[in-house]
Amino acid sequence: MKEENIVTKKLSVAVQFDGLQVKFIKFDLEHINRGWDSLNRDYNLIKRSTYSAQDIVEFFEQFKYYNIEWEEGKNKNRVIVRGEMRIRYFAYVYDHNIKKQKKLVVDIPEYFKNEGIIVTLYREKYEN
Repeated sequence: MKEENIVTKKLSVAVQFDGLQVKFIKFDLEHINRGWDSLNRDYNLIKRSTYSAQDIVEFFEQFKYYNIEWEEGKNKNRVIVRGEMRIRYFAYVYDHNIKKQKKLVVDIPEYFKNEGIIVTLYREKYEN
């Protein structure tokens, strides 16, 4: 993710997420749509999706309807990002346009301020 491309969106209604009330989400739409080339330390050249900011908000808002049991080491881990402790969550959301599940990676900062960070959204490699 590149700081200059991160946008913040207010959710229409706060979403209960692992016992927290998330009212805002941050994300880098370019990172979501192109992925990251770790060798070149930049976005991939080829787009893997064409999601809009509203699409990402709607994906996150699906958590209003899910009752996920978050378990450390399974779908929830502690990570340090740019010197800041975060809890990273891995979950699936449903893309109604292509009728497939996508994996959504969400970080919640240790010092929570009603804000979640969407790290990325992608289709698992084993899926067609």
